[in-house]
Parts: sequence; C-alpha cells; structure tokens
Amino acid sequence: MTRNFIKKNLWGKAFGILALYVLPACIGCQSAQEPAPSATNAEGPDQEGWNSKVTVTSNGKIAAHVQYGHMEKYSKKHQTQFDEGIAVDFYNTKGEHTSFLTAEKGLLFEDTNDVEAYENVVAKSDSGITLRSQRLKWLNRTQRIVTDDFVTITRPNGDMLHGQGFESDQNLKNWIIKKPSGATQRKFELPRSTPRPLEQTADSSAQQRE
Repeated sequence: MTRNFIKKNLWGKAFGILALYVLPACIGCQSAQEPAPSATNAEGPDQEGWNSKVTVTSNGKIAAHVQYGHMEKYSKKHQTQFDEGIAVDFYNTKGEHTSFLTAEKGLLFEDTNDVEAYENVVAKSDSGITLRSQRLKWLNRTQRIVTDDFVTITRPNGDMLHGQGFESDQNLKNWIIKKPSGATQRKFELPRSTPRPLEQTADSSAQQRE
C-alpha cells in the first residue's frame, strides 16, 4: 500500500511539473496565431469619397472647386489625398472663373487650403495659355501657382517656352520661368518668293507681364 501511495505521489508531481511547462507553451502558441492589428488600418483614412467635389474658400469666398475620382481624408495629417484624377476650377476674389487644372493625383492641405497637383498636370487659363508640368502647387493666400519642376508654356498663337521652375498668378497672365531653356515658335508660312522657315528657336526672356 505504501508503494502504491509513493507511485501516486510521483505521478502527481510529474504531471504538475509537466503542466507548468506545457500550458504556457500552448498559450504562447495560441497568442502567436492571433492576427496582429493591421498597420494599414491604424494609419488609414478617416473618410473616403468617390466621384464628388470639394469646395475651397478664402475669406468666406469660393476660391476653387476640386472634382475628384477618389478621396481619402487624413485628420491627423490635416490632408486630403486624391488618387484617381482631379479637375480644379479656380476663381478670383470677385468670383470670376480664371483657370482650369487637371492632374492624375493631388493633395489638399487643410491648414492653408493650398492645393498641390502632380503627375501629368495641365493648367489652362481662360485667356488661352496652357501650362504643363509634373507638379504644381496653388497657394490659396496669395492665389499664385508655383513649381520647381520643369514646365512648358504654350501661348494661344502656338509659341512654346520651356524651363525649370515657375511662378504665376492663377490667371497665368503675369508669370516667369526661373531657369528658361529656350522657346519654340509656331510653324508659319511666308510668300513663295521668300524662304519658308519651318521652325525657329529663340532665347527671349521667359516671362510675361501685363
């Protein structure tokens, strides 16, 4: 009987020791299999929208309308991102339409109401001047358009100017290319008695003021 009692005690102690090692291991295995919080979800947008419009104001007046394909709003960053195309209409302080811009992507900085457009940006003024670049920023407070990227300006008569860096009012009337790299005049024909130049280039000052 004493021998049986000793055996039972030995088995009980062995089981207790085994449980101390096995149970925490099992608990650890179970925890490892639980899905961790997604970093993407934690840093994801607070709001999303599709095929709608955002109105940008300045001193209580409409300064721009931003139409978008897809929008993501990030409150912590104070930014709204547009990643499926944007089309922006700009207005002056009198409420008159001045220019139109399209791009593949864009950003709205909520602290300043500035708008940045990038990837295949095309801006066109109501006066007929077209500006092309890969990145442009519209400054709401001064209502100016700026970029440090390469730009191409096309005038209504077809003349083109190129260069690095650009600044202008949003009407594209008073502008300057910071580092001009030349100009290409439109093709034109002269009377047959005179040689017909097909194309000319000029190093004229890359700026326009009215």
